[in-house]
Amino acid sequence: MNSVIGAWKKTLAWVRSRAWIALALLAGCRGPVQVSPQSPALRFSGRVDWRDASGPRIAWGGSSLTVRFTGTSLGIRLLDLPKYEEAAPNRFRFSVDGAPFRDLYIGEGPILYRIAEGLPRGEHVLRLEKETEPAVGETQLLGLELDPGARLLPAPPAPPRRIEFIGDSGLTGFGIEGKNAQCSFNAETQRASLTWGALTAQALGAEASFVAFSGKGVAVNYGNDPTPPLPQLYTRTLPHRDDAPWDFSSWIPDAVVIQLGANDFWKENPGEERFRDAYRALVADIRAHYPQAHIVCVLGSGVSDTHPKDVQARTRVRELLSGLVDTLRQQGDTRVHFAEVPANREDEGLGCLWHPSRKTHQRTAEQMTSLLREWLGW
Repeated sequence: MNSVIGAWKKTLAWVRSRAWIALALLAGCRGPVQVSPQSPALRFSGRVDWRDASGPRIAWGGSSLTVRFTGTSLGIRLLDLPKYEEAAPNRFRFSVDGAPFRDLYIGEGPILYRIAEGLPRGEHVLRLEKETEPAVGETQLLGLELDPGARLLPAPPAPPRRIEFIGDSGLTGFGIEGKNAQCSFNAETQRASLTWGALTAQALGAEASFVAFSGKGVAVNYGNDPTPPLPQLYTRTLPHRDDAPWDFSSWIPDAVVIQLGANDFWKENPGEERFRDAYRALVADIRAHYPQAHIVCVLGSGVSDTHPKDVQARTRVRELLSGLVDTLRQQGDTRVHFAEVPANREDEGLGCLWHPSRKTHQRTAEQMTSLLREWLGW
């Protein structure tokens, strides 16, 4: 009997050893870990449309994604949706573990981009930012891919300070990396991360959300563009979709900074009453959504008294905005402010199509950082 029991134990031990070997082999053959694009561990900044179960969509420049994960590699599956202007592919930039940012251009169709490979084992953080504006198109996240056995971890928390920027091409980074005023729009010269808004938010340690679209005005668009002006797009999660309303309760900013007016006066005076009424309505809409926020009305560097000829656009916009702010403050709203940024300077150069250069954006950021720090007590 003892010999039978002994033989049975040896057989059982052999089976167990083979089972563990099989499990180990299976573990070694496991495929990559697929992460759902709807995972709550992913942290987005900016406006995101979550309605499609296939994955969230973003359109506004400056929107970003932060991911914390384990393992030695990371892939991200993205889909560039049809362009509204066939200017270029959407351009992103990314950084892993604080390394220098690298560019990522999004191709046609759903593509898995190998963002990082050969990382040391342990925890890592990805930062992905959209550099191009809504005119280039929307991008959809379809999922992430990690090493076998790797895990997605909760992303680092967002900064507690929040600033929303509303504007035109001066806040989209249009032509900011262009060589001179003669170059035309393209994704290689547009970079949202170099705008004065992005630099100001970074200096103040604030999370930023951008609602900016080139060519848009308060009441009139550049070139008589028949699409809605910026105040109507302000209510949308995706600017080209009127069926995607933004949930204003989902992200409450400490300050809302507006830079609009250049496109209203691009050719002629649009009518001062028309401009003032549209601007007042925008401020009222912002105040209704954010009762405690500071609202800053900025006269940007791109508004000039020399163009259009004989319109004195900069003088007119200065009078209209400062007068509106004075009236609102007299009525009791002490959290509304007027700020004037000096006009573009020849010694700082110009970006594409006479847009502010990188140096002008840096100068503007220094000024606005100081003003916001004073007004918000930061």
